[in-house]
Amino acid sequence: MANIRDSAVVLKRLDYSETSQVIVFFTKAHGKVRAIGKGIKRSTKTRFAVGIDLLDLGELVVSHRSDRAAALANVIEWKQTRSLSGLRERLNRTYGAQYAAEISGHLTEDWDPHPELFDALVAALEELADATDVLGAVVGYQLALLRSIGSLPRFDACVLCGRTGDLTHFSSFEGGVVCRHCEAGQIEKREVTVATLGVFQGMEGAASIVGPFDLLNYHISHLMGREPALAAKLVPPARRRTLD
Repeated sequence: MANIRDSAVVLKRLDYSETSQVIVFFTKAHGKVRAIGKGIKRSTKTRFAVGIDLLDLGELVVSHRSDRAAALANVIEWKQTRSLSGLRERLNRTYGAQYAAEISGHLTEDWDPHPELFDALVAALEELADATDVLGAVVGYQLALLRSIGSLPRFDACVLCGRTGDLTHFSSFEGGVVCRHCEAGQIEKREVTVATLGVFQGMEGAASIVGPFDLLNYHISHLMGREPALAAKLVPPARRRTLD
């Protein structure tokens, strides 16, 4: 087994036994890494339990066999470098950070490096740690994630005919906005407002950020096969899909 050292963010933790956990890390040079921390919850007379908290940033060392990519790596060492305590000071910050972690874990593959996405995730968590505009920070990360995995929708023209006007609907299957001339033939679609498109097109005077979040969350839900669990915590369904 080779030892691998990398910077990492903790995306998810699952109890494996009374003393061990399976932990999902997102690392800068190696992508998503699933590892087991054996005895990580157990303290002894000479060693305190390390404790690895969700959303912590740190330096990770794991051992992993390259010929067994599907197998869990083993946590050898973990050193927290930043705790970002501000994420826990307000509930909406916590939800925003957990949402970012959730979609990162589901839309990236094991051992598939995305160093630019790692940097974007760290930047988003740092921004969220003292954010007043939580949803704005989340939308910025949604866009960064979709861009990194090659699934960023097109917002400037109809993906079917290329028209730049009369953009009335969005289709996740088609990968972007659809004009009123083409939408009739689409089964999977939803309406999109001029105000929401204005946010993505950089227009001044755009309305609430709820619309852009909801549209990107709709697309992410199609990619994941389900809606992210934290979406409803960030914006209750009753506040979404408004056509203002």
